[in-house]
Amino acid sequence: MNDRFNEIKVRNFYYLLAYAFDDEKIHFEDNEMFGFEKMNNIYDLFSIVLYIRLKELLQEGTYNEYVEYSEDLPYIKGRIDILNTIQTNVLKIKNRVICNYEEYSQNNLINKIIKTTIQFLLNCNIMNDNRIKLRKLYHVYENIEIMNDPNKIIWEDIKFNNLNRKYKVIINMCKYILNDLIIKKKDESESFSKIDDNQPYHTLFEKFIRNYLKKYFLEYREQPIQLDIKSELIKWDVDEKNKINEKYIPTMHTDITISKNNKVKIIDAKFYSHILNNKGFNGSDTVSTNRDNWYQLFSYIMNKKWEIEKKGENAKVCGMLLYASTGKEFNNLQVKVSIHDNEMEVKTIDFSQEFGNPEIAKEGEQTIAGQMKMLAEQIYTELK
Repeated sequence: MNDRFNEIKVRNFYYLLAYAFDDEKIHFEDNEMFGFEKMNNIYDLFSIVLYIRLKELLQEGTYNEYVEYSEDLPYIKGRIDILNTIQTNVLKIKNRVICNYEEYSQNNLINKIIKTTIQFLLNCNIMNDNRIKLRKLYHVYENIEIMNDPNKIIWEDIKFNNLNRKYKVIINMCKYILNDLIIKKKDESESFSKIDDNQPYHTLFEKFIRNYLKKYFLEYREQPIQLDIKSELIKWDVDEKNKINEKYIPTMHTDITISKNNKVKIIDAKFYSHILNNKGFNGSDTVSTNRDNWYQLFSYIMNKKWEIEKKGENAKVCGMLLYASTGKEFNNLQVKVSIHDNEMEVKTIDFSQEFGNPEIAKEGEQTIAGQMKMLAEQIYTELK
């Protein structure tokens, strides 16, 4: 497994997922919900968090909702589908009619997705303790159908309301697992194949940072403030005569762009096994951060600046490489430089610390909440 997550406590991973998947109900004080879970890889981590959340939800019973059915019957049930009954000729051939009706059922899309995800995790290389827990959940859903082709799940068909909103995070988590942790379409058949273990963390960390900052400025801060926080597509400043070739240039998609008027902070969130390279340029012993990360961030800054200045407005654009750390390697790395009057910096968030409570965290605390508060207030100072 990626060495970094070996050091992150299950509780911190729970919080990372909760923010990444925009959980509306995050437990900051309920330490009883976390035991001494063991983990070897990302599949163990998802198994643990999925078990914790589902166990809590299932105390109210399995989720039921009205499911629509359409079938040919020897009697009338619900509404007769006259058009299909005529077109299929079932009335003459079988003396039956096609009916559309609804039934209040456990065998709904939400439960099917959950069971399919549990089955996928059971097929992964997870620790026996976690396998036993997932099997208990699997038996709860024994009357639910498995979705044999996860590619065909239409996620937009899931409509969240007051009755099922509590399942939103679970479903977002399942979507991530079934979309990002499965290689699809292999020899025209679906296979639950596992991708390289280093790939999924960047997206999770990026979503965590973006959603946490949104909550901080609107909910946690003593004086809430509205900032524009999003992932953004930045266009290259291509000369008009070369516009026809622009489609061949790779897109620039930021992890987090925070804006206030014409002041912009671009954050590139990174999650690596090692923050620093052992070898510098030309094989020298100089230790440095990843050069490609710097080039990428500098491109974001310059093209965003040009985008604003093209409108005849002054722009201040700065950037940050934000790395996840677990305390083993430069847990408080801070680098700040100015290149062509554009500020660029490197910072870390130490995930080996306790998470803390964002609602009462103070700047200077070693908790993750304290570190995030300090980061947020620095950003606000730069943009105000």
